[in-house]
This record gives sequence, structure tokens and C-alpha cells, in this order.
Amino acid sequence: MTTSLTRTYIRRSRPEQQSFDNERIRRLRQELNMTQENFAHEIGVTFATVNRWENGRTTPNKVAQKVLLLLEKKLRKMKQD
Repeated sequence: MTTSLTRTYIRRSRPEQQSFDNERIRRLRQELNMTQENFAHEIGVTFATVNRWENGRTTPNKVAQKVLLLLEKKLRKMKQD
């Protein structure tokens, strides 16, 4: 039987869910061929927010990281097709 603590640990320990650093965010945006402004609109944040992430001044919150993770998965699927 799995406890909620174990499930939480398993969920957090997945490599794909590690935090998004500035280079990972920039690489994702560039692979999607998007400007910072288009990327920001796509994920529901401001241009300034994306700019701060890519310049390493701030990091995405958990909600934004989940959206970024979904975009990464979408990109991987597009590359496979």
C-alpha cells in the first residue's frame, strides 16, 4: 500500500518535473519558434515574466511549471510525428 507521502515523493522525484531553469525555458521557446511575447501569450503570463525567467532573475511558480511541462510534452510528441 502506498501512503500519500510516498506518492508525493514519487511525483516530485520524476526527472521531467525538475524545476525549469532559464536555459530550459529559452530552449523550449526557441524550439517552438516563438518570440517571448508569443510564448508568454501561449502560457498565460506577461512578456516581462518570460523575460525575467530567461534572464534568470525569477523562476516559474508551480502552476507555470506545469504549463511548461505540458508544452515540453507537446513538443516531444510533435517531433515524434
